[in-house]
Amino acid sequence: MERLTVSNDRRIPSDVVTIAGLQEVLDQGWQLHVICQQDPELRGYQWYGSWYLVAVSPDQDEFVVLVTARDHARERQRAKKEGREERRKPGDIAYREIKTAIGVTSLLMELGFKVSAYPIRAGESLALPAAGRA
Repeated sequence: MERLTVSNDRRIPSDVVTIAGLQEVLDQGWQLHVICQQDPELRGYQWYGSWYLVAVSPDQDEFVVLVTARDHARERQRAKKEGREERRKPGDIAYREIKTAIGVTSLLMELGFKVSAYPIRAGESLALPAAGRA
């Protein structure tokens, strides 16, 4: 597994996706990156932190960020009501924050990964190999 460090440059994603859309781009050969936003801390028996999932195209020119289905649907409805195409500004949509280590594992399993791995330091990311999917 490749270990990458996230830069502080804020780029606007090519698109945002729900779980179904993320599954689709991963099936097309995109690579999944798990990004740690906040160092995890142990509370009781559970690790709490902040992680995001981002898929990067094979040529690394594009990337998509996972959002909740609610955010995606809300923008679609707003665009339809206003008679315009969908367009997203960075402030329009909240990326799907995963708040527990088990939450990361659950999503990775849902996406077909055979191994669960994620960074544990804020600002770091971990690229999961496509070969690790079922």
